[in-house]
Amino acid sequence: MVTLSPRAAEIFDIPPGPVMTWTEMRKILHPDDQERARVGVETAIVARTDYDIEYRIRTRSGERWVAARGHAAYGEDGAVLGMLGIVQDITEQMATRQMLREKADALQRINEFGRVLSAELDLRKLVQALTDVATELSGARFGSFFCNVLDEGGGSYMLYTLSGVDRRHFERFPTPRATPLLGPTFRGEGIIRSGDVTKDPRYGQNEPHQGIPRGHLMVRSYLAIPVTSPRSGEVLGGLFFGHPEPDVFTETAERVITGLAAQAAIAIDNARLFDAVRKARESAEIANQLKDEFLATVSHELRTPLNAVLGWTSLLRSTAMDDARRTKALETIERNAKLQQKIVEDILDVSKIIAGDLRLEREPFPFRPVVEAAVGLIRPVASGKNIRVTLELDEDPAIVIGDLARLQQVVWNLLSNGVKFTPDGGSLRVALAVTESCVELVVADTGIGIPPEFLPHVFERFRQADARTSRAHGGLGLGLTIVRHLTEMHGGTVAAVSAGEGKGATFIVRLPNA
Repeated sequence: MVTLSPRAAEIFDIPPGPVMTWTEMRKILHPDDQERARVGVETAIVARTDYDIEYRIRTRSGERWVAARGHAAYGEDGAVLGMLGIVQDITEQMATRQMLREKADALQRINEFGRVLSAELDLRKLVQALTDVATELSGARFGSFFCNVLDEGGGSYMLYTLSGVDRRHFERFPTPRATPLLGPTFRGEGIIRSGDVTKDPRYGQNEPHQGIPRGHLMVRSYLAIPVTSPRSGEVLGGLFFGHPEPDVFTETAERVITGLAAQAAIAIDNARLFDAVRKARESAEIANQLKDEFLATVSHELRTPLNAVLGWTSLLRSTAMDDARRTKALETIERNAKLQQKIVEDILDVSKIIAGDLRLEREPFPFRPVVEAAVGLIRPVASGKNIRVTLELDEDPAIVIGDLARLQQVVWNLLSNGVKFTPDGGSLRVALAVTESCVELVVADTGIGIPPEFLPHVFERFRQADARTSRAHGGLGLGLTIVRHLTEMHGGTVAAVSAGEGKGATFIVRLPNA
């Protein structure tokens, strides 16, 4: 039997006075602590020492922690006559101990995160580490970092990292938009901490969902913290935390996560700067490589016609020729000299474009004769390769304002490019159409096509798909660069479309309609 003092009865939250059995007493102990308490007492009895144990009890007013200390009384025969002990309510001490333990754990995690910040330059790994530690320290069920990058419609943000739940939980939902609840975070308007976000007046103002989308993880407790660059003031993104229970996020958690976000913002800035430097270095290396390849190509392209000129010049000086052979020699010299002149002119044009020194003579003129003349000039070249050239012209007058000579250059470059890269027996379609706002020129060939990975670079200077293209077809890779710059200088656009290698290419030039 167990007899409790008035104070002990108060701790156990039972009326004072009645005597309890050991079985009744054990029922008050927390089920998870009953075995540990039993072993502690029995060990002390066997060793004839005091017992000193801590355990939880379940009372009518809730769970408490108690410290129990005491010893057994023994008879002359060594049998246990009874137990005498005291109990002390240590609930507050245990709460303090737990708080200190949590703070120590948090400090350790913060220190570990600090080491990551100082050593990591991979942006995704850095932000994932931030999301993980912030989710853990805040007590959130899940946490996420969204980049402050809008989609083309200007309304959605990109989920960058996630912690606490599988990413599949979010993949079936649309990305968040600048709603009244989310927008302030991405605008850097401060922290939002809500014990029950469903009661926030901004909640539900996100058509068409009216709150959390169906099937989304439940969120009651909500914490959102902007991550802002200390260097530029730019809002890099936002940390968002959720929990299905209310009142989870404390002021302390908010302060800790805000501090982490500030530290991380510096590291993110450094990582972005490092990434920008790396990309710039790679771009410079690629540019140097392209320049080297370009110089090699220029040397080859200039040497080939020069060899022909020198060869025929030497023959003219040293060999007696009839009129027909002399005429052929002069024509060959002239043709190759003009080829050299074209190469030099292209290089000079690109140089002027880069330096911003290219000037246009602007005047209104009909564009249709320009296209017809270029097609007339290209037909003999195309016939030599058995390439069929078709011309489709809109009946409406196509009047543009610009430099006649430069737009002739645009059309000629596109047509000669189409013939050069189209094999024997292919076709070249040239179409001119007029709309209310623009004049549209389409040049479509059945040539070698453009690989998908090269298509974004097709208008860049010094670029050809690979060295084999340059060797097989010649040229410096400047023609399309000149087309793009001249078209844009006239306020127009040019685009390239290709289904891939061996499937031809289509170039579309649009110029403002005068």
